Amino acid sequence: MNFANFPPGTQLITYDPSVPGKGGQPVEVFALNVALYWAPLGSTEAQLVQIGTIGSIAPIPGIFSAGTRTTGCATPGRVNALFQVRAWSAGFLSYEAAIASGDPTKFAGKSKVFENATDDPNKPPPTLPAALTGFTSFGVVPIPEPSTILLGILGAGVLLLRRR
Repeated sequence: MNFANFPPGTQLITYDPSVPGKGGQPVEVFALNVALYWAPLGSTEAQLVQIGTIGSIAPIPGIFSAGTRTTGCATPGRVNALFQVRAWSAGFLSYEAAIASGDPTKFAGKSKVFENATDDPNKPPPTLPAALTGFTSFGVVPIPEPSTILLGILGAGVLLLRRR
């Protein structure tokens, strides 16, 4: 896979419209890390795993061009698989670490899970890797504090108990 939303178009990573002073603007160069997550068709979002190294928002605000990524062996060449782009504030080693930090001064977000065709690594060169044609832009938001997440989980639990 060609892990990029380059050349520039409408599929940018932006700040969510709810972010004061930045809402809707493309994320600044090097402000966020990005990674591509993959799973075979039929998987859930929880089953997605990061493939390849992390990239950055660069060379233009809202744009990433982070090289190629190879899917796992559960997806042969030239078939569809599930993908998701995740972004988080620079300084964390992973999306999961950023979320776990609960630092509301930092940002994170993820695209919708999308289906995309893969390429065949065995076809003769010169060829370009498959593009992320299913990717759509998304906004990043401040990372919620752990207490906010806990309250949400507790509230959902109370609703489930009350429903019974």
